[in-house]
Amino acid sequence: MADKKNSAEEKKDIGLYEKLAERSRAFIKEAEEQTVKAVGIAIDKAKEEMVAAGDFSHEHGERLKTFLQRDLFLSLRDVSKAEDVAKEVLEPHRVLAGIQGLMASTLETVGEKLEDWAAKLEKDLNFKTGEITAPGTLSCKKCQKKIKMHKMGHIPPCPECCGTEFHKGY
Repeated sequence: MADKKNSAEEKKDIGLYEKLAERSRAFIKEAEEQTVKAVGIAIDKAKEEMVAAGDFSHEHGERLKTFLQRDLFLSLRDVSKAEDVAKEVLEPHRVLAGIQGLMASTLETVGEKLEDWAAKLEKDLNFKTGEITAPGTLSCKKCQKKIKMHKMGHIPPCPECCGTEFHKGY
């Protein structure tokens, strides 16, 4: 009789655990969506503040905002790659099954969101001479020569072939 009671309690606990995990995933997804919106609002607010202060025109601010968003989302794409590495490094036999499932689900959700962001901004990932970018390594699309940007600045033409279009890595 005690075995049946324990079995029923275990099933109930497992069901409650699964329900808690599912609700947690829903709230995590909602928080991610709110975070994306908050970042966009923050960038717009900062831009408008600088326009009002006379730092640059609205059009110039929009251009700089595009560069900033591009660089942020490129960084997020790199975080997504780190998620893949983390999945490989984790040793599943050391992690309790429930925690592992919740963690994998969370990482998957975050990864999907990051992939969505990267896809939305893929068209803006073309770097060109004269644009402003954050530090990182630019690879010329024409000759593959690498140019290191040690600080934020305007992108110069390729010193090897005078190319003007680049890919960026960090």
